[in-house]
Amino acid sequence: MKLTRETLKDIVREVIAEADGHPQILKKNKEVAHNWATHMEWKSSTDKEKYGDMIGEVIHHTLFEDGTITKYDVKFGEKTIKNIPSEMLEVVKMQEHSHEATEEDDDEIEDKKDKDESHCS
Repeated sequence: MKLTRETLKDIVREVIAEADGHPQILKKNKEVAHNWATHMEWKSSTDKEKYGDMIGEVIHHTLFEDGTITKYDVKFGEKTIKNIPSEMLEVVKMQEHSHEATEEDDDEIEDKKDKDESHCS
């Protein structure tokens, strides 16, 4: 298929309309391209004392269609802590990727429990 100037203009108009004030978001089909933290650490010294002062690897995150990430599941050493509100964590490493919006939050992930998993409240 040959890409014409008019087709390209239509694509650009569609992307701009879908982003609607969120230039970091580019929807392709039902996928949302977004920046996400791959590694995080606790912001507060209280949480560092409670859960350990170490960098954790993100294993899952929520994703809304507007690109918002509200909760992370993070593996700190051998322990996975689920549903950590994003405002409790500090980003150590970030990257971009895309997938469908999950919009899972709180209890919707409960069925995926492991024996070494904790929940953050």
